[in-house]
Amino acid sequence: MCKQRDIILIDSYQSHGCLLSQHSFVVIDDQGGQIRSVPYDLMCLVLSSFKDPTQKARKLRYPGNLPVPVTDVSVPGGNSKEGYIKADQFYYFQKDNINYTVIGSMTEEMFDKLVDSIEESDFEIEEITDNLQPTMV
Repeated sequence: MCKQRDIILIDSYQSHGCLLSQHSFVVIDDQGGQIRSVPYDLMCLVLSSFKDPTQKARKLRYPGNLPVPVTDVSVPGGNSKEGYIKADQFYYFQKDNINYTVIGSMTEEMFDKLVDSIEESDFEIEEITDNLQPTMV
């Protein structure tokens, strides 16, 4: 069971019609609702690590990418690297259709900063509903 602020590792997921392997996400909403008349019970944002300073500079040029200091996440056994959240891409899931593991959590302060960043942004939010298909497992 996951909850808001948890960092989860999803075994496989769909994005823009492609099946992708393991990736970490931050749970934004675990209560659910409906989007485009389809029910969901999990909404997440992609959480990635920076590979090097060049990639960090490139990724942070995108207005939807929010830096996440390593001190604002707790992932036992994690890679201890700075990272970023793609705050402009909301992924919707049905928990019964995915395999995931809770691997850590985000600090309350960082989560609040994330929410504020989204609310105050002028970037467009992309709603990714590919994973609401019953074929995901």
